[in-house]
Amino acid sequence: MFREKMIERLPRLKILVVGDFLLDEFALSDISRVSREAPVLILKYLQSEYRPGGAANTVANVASLGAQAVALGCVGDDEAARQLTQAWPAGVDASRVFREAGLTTTRKARILAGSFQSFRQQVVRIDYEHTFQPDERQEAKLLRSLQELVPDCDAVILSDYSLGNLSQQVRRAAIQLARRHGRPITVDSRDDPFGYPGATTVTPNISELESVLRKRLDHDDQRLVEVGQQCLQEHQLESLLVTRGRLGLSLIEPENAVHIPVYGSDEVADVTGAGDTVIATYTTALAAGARFGEAARLANCAGGIVVTKRGTATVTAEELQAAE
Repeated sequence: MFREKMIERLPRLKILVVGDFLLDEFALSDISRVSREAPVLILKYLQSEYRPGGAANTVANVASLGAQAVALGCVGDDEAARQLTQAWPAGVDASRVFREAGLTTTRKARILAGSFQSFRQQVVRIDYEHTFQPDERQEAKLLRSLQELVPDCDAVILSDYSLGNLSQQVRRAAIQLARRHGRPITVDSRDDPFGYPGATTVTPNISELESVLRKRLDHDDQRLVEVGQQCLQEHQLESLLVTRGRLGLSLIEPENAVHIPVYGSDEVADVTGAGDTVIATYTTALAAGARFGEAARLANCAGGIVVTKRGTATVTAEELQAAE
């Protein structure tokens, strides 16, 4: 019943995504032969496909669900930025994606190889990663945009790939504004999931959580809940949503925890960008009025669906509605 109500509300929702926008490139090739120069494959290049990556993939997932996505962040004034914005679905508000001449947009190139008889598989990834520190002018534009956008949005997502858009000043302003206006604000941070005190929910994967805590949690559900609830208290969070691969999701609240088994089969085609799908679905569900548990179950379904697709992909409201 909630899914039906949520899907009805989606076109009326506006979700602000603040973060690091990057371009995912998939270079498709056929295996030609083994090189005489070294024990490596020679690949015959066929074509490249371009898809929005990082926070840009979160934007694409929000739009794919049917809500209005508003993007905020700085990118380079370059071809990669043009390609990623062109890859967004129609209706994405990209007016606050600032193209800065002094920046270079990060690009992740994945080389996929196969043959006529087989699926192409990823053989190597090359990251053209460009980090930056926002200067006074750039940070002022981001802060001014937050002041203007947050009151008119139903939820805020902070998508932090450690490239520079989410400075301490921007983090604090986003959380304070969201709290002041009663908007849920969620965080997906590659390297600093607990650098956002006061957020509604942070969504680390289990490896990121273990890395920042310097603790092995393995399959110990009880230990995960104990550590998670301690983190909630220390960082003034309302909930913690931990993605655990084939073990599904764990939602941890101050007085409650639920472990949600992975949705669907174990036929995983590609996990690229699955975390972006999870936080987009989870946050959009919260904006539609879901409780944490309802939003987590819906996000788990979305994650289970998207990993069956190849490359950086999205999930639609219709697919969620049809999920059993």
